[in-house]
Amino acid sequence: MTVEAQVRPSESQGKVELALRNVLGPVQPSIIKREGSVSMRAEGEEALAKLYQQVRSRQVMAAARRLLMQNSSGNRTWVYLNKQAAYMGVIAFCEEPGESPLGPILLTLEATDLPSLLDWLVPEGE
Repeated sequence: MTVEAQVRPSESQGKVELALRNVLGPVQPSIIKREGSVSMRAEGEEALAKLYQQVRSRQVMAAARRLLMQNSSGNRTWVYLNKQAAYMGVIAFCEEPGESPLGPILLTLEATDLPSLLDWLVPEGE
């Protein structure tokens, strides 16, 4: 799983990093900082724990599944997340980048068996 976001001139890089960490949950990601952006990568089920929990507790599983399936290609899929919500510890999906006023977080999932991962993460019909 990779999460990445632009750091706008009006934003604190530390706050953007916290938003990304809030999406990943309790893992130690690898961090890549570039001029104007930051990305974090983590592997394994633990990296998906926060996402797994939030799609269930916030009852957004159908929307999450639709977006993840719509954006999938091969062994990879992606979705946009609201950066401000992530900073507050909430995973909120965006259909378009403009839905997040400070720019979205791009969450990318990659798996050797993506359909099985998506069936576990966001089962159909629940």
